[in-house]
Amino acid sequence: MIINQGTFQSSAFHSATVSVTSAFYTEISNITDYFSLNADNKNLAAKNAELQRKVSNLEDFIARKNYEATLYEDTIIKVVPAKVVSHTVDKINNYMIINKGAKDGITENMGVINTEGVVGVVQSVSENYAVVISVLSSKLKISGKFKKTGYLCSVFWDGVSPYTGSVINIPEHITAAVGDTIVTSGYSSIFPEGVMIGTVKKVSLNPSTAWNDLTIAYATNFMSIRYVNVIVNSHFEELLNLEKTLKK
Repeated sequence: MIINQGTFQSSAFHSATVSVTSAFYTEISNITDYFSLNADNKNLAAKNAELQRKVSNLEDFIARKNYEATLYEDTIIKVVPAKVVSHTVDKINNYMIINKGAKDGITENMGVINTEGVVGVVQSVSENYAVVISVLSSKLKISGKFKKTGYLCSVFWDGVSPYTGSVINIPEHITAAVGDTIVTSGYSSIFPEGVMIGTVKKVSLNPSTAWNDLTIAYATNFMSIRYVNVIVNSHFEELLNLEKTLKK
C-alpha cells in the first residue's frame, strides 16, 4: 500500500528493483558467457587451424611456382605439378601414387622431383594417375655426382631409414667429406643435371675394398611429402630409344 500510494516510495522501490534485477541478469549473462567460452574457443581454434592450412597451401603453391620458374632454362624440359594421394615408407620397395596421368602427358620412366630434391621414377600410368617408384626402393639407383668435384657415383637406398641412402666404392684419392652435396649427374634421360639428391652424413672405410662407403641424408623428406613435379622432356622418347640401342 505504501509503495502504491507514495510517489517517492514507488520510485525508490522500482529503482531498487531495477538495480537488483540488472545485477541478477548481469550475473546470469556472465555465467552464460563462461559456459559458452569453451564453444567460442573451439570455434576460434577451428578458424585458426583453417587459416594455418590456407597459409601452408599458399606457401606450398608459391614455392612450387618459384621452383618451376627457376629450375630449368632449357625449353625442352617442363615440369607437371602433381599431388601425392598415397605413399609408403616402410616396405623394401616403396612407392607413391600421384594425381596426374596419361592425359597430362605423363609416361613411364619419367623422373619425379619436388622442391627439395629427387623423389623417384614413374613406373606405371593410368588415365588420371601414376605410380611412382620411390627413391626408397631396392629397385632404383640414381646416377649422381659430387657437386664439388664432379666425380660420378650411384646412389641407392640403404633399406634401413627413410631419411638415408648409400654410396659405395669411392676411391681413397677422391676426397669425400661430411656435408658434401650429391646431385644428379644428368647422364640419363630421366633426370636433368644438378637436382639435389642429398648430403654426405658419414664416411666409412670398407676394409674389404679399401675404398670409402658413404651414408647420405636424402634432401627429400619422404615422411611429409605432399606435392611433386614430374619432369617432362620433349626429347624423352628419342633419348630413351637411343639408350635402348646401346643396351643391345
